[in-house]
Amino acid sequence: MRLDEYAAQDGIGLARLLREGEITPRDLGQCVVQAIESVNPALNAVVEVFADALDRLTNQRGAGPFYGIPTLIKDLPIEAGRHAEFGSRLMKGFRAQHDAVYWQRLRESGLISVGRTTTSEFAIPAATETLLYGATRNPWDVKRGVAGSSAGAAAAVAAGIVPFAQGSDGGGSIRNPASFCGVIGLKPSRGRVTGSPHANAPRFGLGTGFMLTRSVRDTAALLDVCHGPDAGDGYEITRPSEAYAGTMHRSPKELRIAVCTRSWSGTPVEQDVLDTVRITADRLSNLGHHIENASPDFDYSAFLHAQKIIWAAGAAADLPVLAKLAGAPLDEDTLGPSVHAVYRFGCTLRASQLREALEVYDHITRQVGRFMQRYDLLLTPTSAIAPELIGTYDPNRPGLDIDDVFADLEPKETFTALFNGTGQPAISLPLGRSGNGLPIGMQFVGRFGRDDLLLAIARQLEEQLEGKPGIWGQGLPDIYAGH
Repeated sequence: MRLDEYAAQDGIGLARLLREGEITPRDLGQCVVQAIESVNPALNAVVEVFADALDRLTNQRGAGPFYGIPTLIKDLPIEAGRHAEFGSRLMKGFRAQHDAVYWQRLRESGLISVGRTTTSEFAIPAATETLLYGATRNPWDVKRGVAGSSAGAAAAVAAGIVPFAQGSDGGGSIRNPASFCGVIGLKPSRGRVTGSPHANAPRFGLGTGFMLTRSVRDTAALLDVCHGPDAGDGYEITRPSEAYAGTMHRSPKELRIAVCTRSWSGTPVEQDVLDTVRITADRLSNLGHHIENASPDFDYSAFLHAQKIIWAAGAAADLPVLAKLAGAPLDEDTLGPSVHAVYRFGCTLRASQLREALEVYDHITRQVGRFMQRYDLLLTPTSAIAPELIGTYDPNRPGLDIDDVFADLEPKETFTALFNGTGQPAISLPLGRSGNGLPIGMQFVGRFGRDDLLLAIARQLEEQLEGKPGIWGQGLPDIYAGH
């Protein structure tokens, strides 16, 4: 199998070729190695290749829907025994102790992780430019970044190294890298993907794991495989009535869609991004949907203050535990300036401040929920900006404090972090390009639990754009040409 043929396929396409005997798992293993060797030196997206997994891949046999398909995991504790360094010098050499339960389910479907991708340090900074591994670069322009924190996953998928890769999202960390790299990034509803065996609701309910893809059908099939609670979960979201892989083909009709282009933080939205929102709204209107300019009404300053407290409280609780496991001190020699600033602020907080912050989130969740009762979907930009030059939001510059860290995040997360707080599903779709050819993602938000409707509207738009069947019509970046 030629490398360009491999890179042009999504996971379902590769699985079909395997079942029909047109390729073998060994072919896929060779393609992954060649792809990494060809493009990763320019991207710095993959920081470790699992040689033992590649050996297993070449002999993989099974009946799962994705048997024999290679993927990559983020540099967090996902798979037992694998390095999980959190993009930080503090955790260098650390290995995960347990499998994430949703990852077990994905692996049982036949996936095999063949390597590890970069993350911003402890998934906090706005840019994946770490002191441990350096900057991860955008396949569409290697002078530019890929946001944080599932950066390596997005870059690897966009560049054709793997058809999809594992990521996680606590404020936009799947959606923003997806937007910057021209791939699909779904943050499922809170509780759709279990946080077991550790957190009942990771990061006080803000965080969830899932996958970044290049096709809607892969996104739906992967969610079918891994969704659902685990024993001991504190609550269970309503299960879907049927498989997402089926419901995504039911083209929605006459949806009421709110469109919001004014950033809640007040940060300016770039003109190319605004133009993409307008074009997307026109496409939706042409599909028969009802478009209305509208926005949830909430106190963004209160939301942002609460967000700082919640993230900093998590850092103050988690980092000493991890430092003890790593046998290393918590100081400026082990933590980058952004993470150290968040940790310092967390150490000043009182328990009552965390409770007050969570109550702010509860209040805003009610406000957004009532707003969404009037609409089926909300359309916003994913990010207020197109991919920026490396170093624009350097997370390692000296003198940072908590406000600086969140000011760096604001242009990217002003539209995304709200829905980590409210728990609603949100997806970034690659629907535009900037004037200089960089991807621009659009975010669709659904009512709580309506992951199915996000997949259906994504599929409807995918068909309208007339891309290759099953593949989002963005093509491959120039970095891949000639390999």
